[in-house]
Amino acid sequence: MANSESGPVVDPELDKALSELLAQTEKEPISPRLRELAKRLEAALDDARQRRSGPTR
Repeated sequence: MANSESGPVVDPELDKALSELLAQTEKEPISPRLRELAKRLEAALDDARQRRSGPTR
């Protein structure tokens, strides 16, 4: 992924795939550790989206 001035750019296809993966982890019986990692990935993705869209007021 390319970097912009505000941080890494989130590819829309990657964003969609990760969102689908996170939604599926909510439905599947997975280990607590894997669920925690999915939540951390979700938080990191949200953080990247916010940096990409710029400051909100």
